[in-house]
Amino acid sequence: MAVDVTQFSAMARSEFAAGKLAADERPIPAAYDRFTTVMPSTTKVETHTYMTNLPRLAEFKGYTPFTRLMDKTYTVANKEYRTGLTVRKTDLDDEQVGGYLRSINGLPARAQKDVGHLVLSHLANGTTNTCFDGSAFFANSHTVGSGDNLDTANYASNDGVTHKVIALVVDNPAVKPVIFQDRESLTSLMTDAETPQALLQKEFQYWVDTRFGLAYGYWWDAYHVTITDTPTVAECYDLIRQIINGFRSFTLPKGKDSDDALYVHEGWNPGPDNFVLLCNLKLGELLKTAVTISQYIASTGNVDNVYKGIAEVVPTSALGA
Repeated sequence: MAVDVTQFSAMARSEFAAGKLAADERPIPAAYDRFTTVMPSTTKVETHTYMTNLPRLAEFKGYTPFTRLMDKTYTVANKEYRTGLTVRKTDLDDEQVGGYLRSINGLPARAQKDVGHLVLSHLANGTTNTCFDGSAFFANSHTVGSGDNLDTANYASNDGVTHKVIALVVDNPAVKPVIFQDRESLTSLMTDAETPQALLQKEFQYWVDTRFGLAYGYWWDAYHVTITDTPTVAECYDLIRQIINGFRSFTLPKGKDSDDALYVHEGWNPGPDNFVLLCNLKLGELLKTAVTISQYIASTGNVDNVYKGIAEVVPTSALGA
């Protein structure tokens, strides 16, 4: 007996609701929630404002050296996203609906995973995409503050393999390195099944929409390294040291020219609660090993690993295989 399209749509909506309930239990997968700030959005374009730094405390000598704060605006547009599928009328007529229902059930989870992929790809594209100061998020110099967070490393294996690492400091409770503008959450299941056009084509479409924008937080909380040649475990520690020293070299803009430099990560104590290392897939297990083992072998013998447990390692295809 044929399955009526209205009956199928009701079953499809039920499957979708079950799938959405399962997906909503983890609305932001662990792969990116630690370094992403979710901000509600109420318009097609959001404007974020960065104010220059406050002046530092100075000795009072009979007058107050007031400083005029300047601001930079950072506009981020929300984009529309959709995923869906087409159901053939002949399959409904022949009761071939099981695969379709399972696919519709998986739409919410598919959409959530794709949101995560877009977040990670957005972060990986920070070598060209601009952040609030008008420079690329990862750049050799910045117009607000001072620092080089686009770095390289070269190791002795000479195997010709290129790897990428993005290090993130995630201890700022207000703004993480990635900003997610939540304009419209995943919609309920939509369909054109009752329209004459769908009957004419003998195909029924089912889809879901969402709308959001992606932006960057402060560049000084992120560090990008392109690695030439695969490192050894011991060389991974050179890499981690290079990244930590790089973070500690970053300075904030001065409130007034006579102020001492403000080193943004001067008192930072890196650990798994505030330090994330994203890397390409092939480097993942090596880097995880480097931050897990208690000792490693050097030319002088076994050496205690001072970087044990220092960071969370997250392999991602957004940085390559």
